[in-house]
Amino acid sequence: MVIPFLVAVLVLVVVGTLLWKVMAAQAAQAGHDGAPGGPAEDAPTGPTRAASPRRPQRRPVAPDDDPEFLRSLDEKIQREDPPSS
Repeated sequence: MVIPFLVAVLVLVVVGTLLWKVMAAQAAQAGHDGAPGGPAEDAPTGPTRAASPRRPQRRPVAPDDDPEFLRSLDEKIQREDPPSS
């Protein structure tokens, strides 16, 4: 009873994976991969959509990787606890 269910799940996973890869390959070949800034973003989707100016995509920066944050943190620490001589 359990074996046919597991086989059915396995077949669905394999078929789904193959369909995913085929669809992704077709989309990439057509140039519409959906990536930000890609051709799919530039294509109008309706009669009222105006072309938007291209803006560079900025990745979010973690606080420990942000030099401005680290500098402000260092200044705050120095203000609160001045070095004793």
